[in-house]
Amino acid sequence: MALENLQPKEVFTFFEKLCSIPHGSYNVQKISDYLVSFAKERNLEVIQDKELNVIIKAPGSAGYEDKEPVILQGHMDMVAVKDDKADIDMKTEGLKVTTDGEYVWAEGTSLGGDDGIAVAYCLALLDSKTIPHPPLEVVITTNEETGMEGANAIDLSGLKGRKMINIDNEVEGQFITSCAGGARFYSYLPVKRQAFKGIKLKVTIDGLKGGHSGEMIKCGRGNANVILARTLLEASDVSKFAIIDMRGGVADNAISASAVADIVVAAEDASAFVKSLAGTLADLKGELEIKDPDVMISVQDKKAEDAAAIDEIKSLPETEEMAITVEDSLKAISLIAVMPDGVQAMSASVEGLVETSLNLGVLSTDENRVILEQSVRSSVETAKENLLRKLELISGGYGAETVINSRYPGWKYNPNSDLREHMVSVYKKMYGTEPRIEAIHAGLECGILSDKISGLDCISIGPDMDDIHSPKERLSVKSTANVWEFLKEVLK
Repeated sequence: MALENLQPKEVFTFFEKLCSIPHGSYNVQKISDYLVSFAKERNLEVIQDKELNVIIKAPGSAGYEDKEPVILQGHMDMVAVKDDKADIDMKTEGLKVTTDGEYVWAEGTSLGGDDGIAVAYCLALLDSKTIPHPPLEVVITTNEETGMEGANAIDLSGLKGRKMINIDNEVEGQFITSCAGGARFYSYLPVKRQAFKGIKLKVTIDGLKGGHSGEMIKCGRGNANVILARTLLEASDVSKFAIIDMRGGVADNAISASAVADIVVAAEDASAFVKSLAGTLADLKGELEIKDPDVMISVQDKKAEDAAAIDEIKSLPETEEMAITVEDSLKAISLIAVMPDGVQAMSASVEGLVETSLNLGVLSTDENRVILEQSVRSSVETAKENLLRKLELISGGYGAETVINSRYPGWKYNPNSDLREHMVSVYKKMYGTEPRIEAIHAGLECGILSDKISGLDCISIGPDMDDIHSPKERLSVKSTANVWEFLKEVLK
């Protein structure tokens, strides 16, 4: 086991076990069944619903039997992304976790610390026979990363707890007390296809950092889907081409780190096409010099700025392909180009907090449509609805059909939180300083679950993680230990 020497051993043992089970969103049957088996093996009360959510109840330890139950909550699914060179099928294979003793990461893929570490903490607590704690009601939801479907569907009427610790934050010493609401927005642009003769080329956008579209959106990182549309739109000024296929991104709430288009360009325009790509790349490197300096545009797997790219395409034979018409190709990339993306407004009341944003997370193509999938977030409900309406108007203007789903509410700040006061007090005693009480732009399940349990008192915590929802994701070993000790003391 790669993590067997890390402390706390009980937490990392369960975390590594979870990493060995594929558990990307919508691929959670196995991990849900594992949680059920875990509970049954320990004679704990367990419920698994049709959405594969799991609730595990454990009695209080000796002397705590009659205390008020505490709800511990996280989600079992992860954003399963990999870099282009990773030789792994994340739907069927476990992660290749590794560590240098300071951080834990997965080779070539996201780690799923968001939110596997929450599940690992919960399992370690439930497994222990020595850790003092009140009765525990552990709620592990499904498909949080794709619109919080599990939280929306779960029945919590059987829970007695009215205090909930959500373990889905990525900054140690930061207590989250409110968050943004959101929705998923789909645009379905109808397109026609016809035979087009020319040189078939593959255009790739990569080298970008990607990341969580709530936490990282304020960083201004490049979105590969948006960049791909811009690149092709600028190339259309000097060349005639038809798009065969466009694809990029893996989840609406992950900033796309790579995108690909297969196109057919008129033979006489091929050199001008590649030169245009090189010019766009030079512009992007200037614009993203600080935010995303490794951005790259490639054609036929050669850098667009490399003279060899033009030499290679000159040697390619002409072919005839069934492609989206030139007119509809232009319409598709124009739609993407005019769509807003990224930060739309900053909070006027909380310095540095994004109020409203959106992210074009997934771009795809089928036989008759170009499909855009966006995550919309806002801490102001009316601003969220206004942005959704704007997207409907833009999409409709291009003839696209639209769908809005997975709406979820924001989580309002509770000025009279006994749980917050208790956790702040414990933190001050342990560390001699106060934690940061903050709101975040990312979505958490606390808002949905608060609507299901009247008077629910919530706080969200977690250990330090970097670059979640990307292949660069890593989890701090020391921070994992710190949060474990703090969580045990809070329960004690």
